[in-house]
Amino acid sequence: MPVTTTKVTTKWDHAKTTETASRIVASSWLAAWEVISKLDQKVQDEYHRLTRQHKLDYYKSLNIKTPLDLVRAIAETEHNIFGSEIEISGDEKKANLKYNSCGVWNASQKLSTGKFSPEEEQKMGEQCQATWGQIAKEFGFNFEPKMTKDSYEMTFSK
Repeated sequence: MPVTTTKVTTKWDHAKTTETASRIVASSWLAAWEVISKLDQKVQDEYHRLTRQHKLDYYKSLNIKTPLDLVRAIAETEHNIFGSEIEISGDEKKANLKYNSCGVWNASQKLSTGKFSPEEEQKMGEQCQATWGQIAKEFGFNFEPKMTKDSYEMTFSK
């Protein structure tokens, strides 16, 4: 019996692609979070260092020179891959990024309803801030996060 080969073609629209990407990343992230949260602090710190380094390597590959370059790159990546809705503003010395919605966070909320306490969610937010703070430092930028229950903003400056 002959084997039939079919070339798969892209049929998903942008919304389905970003929703699916967000869900896949959120499920991996949530699984990792649940496991590493049970381990000692040294192991947790190493996990966060490695994930931060991979993110940093990606942004460094984009030849970021200014805070505006960085917020533009973050916004484009987050919007195009995860469907996040983001506003950016600024100039060569100071730039701001505001999440109106975060695709991965929204997907993680759907996947983890009832699994995480407010304290755990706060810890997740603090880890996010620590990651972006370290990335800013690697670029020689200052970092100022502003997190509320309904929004997250980051300001990077020289």
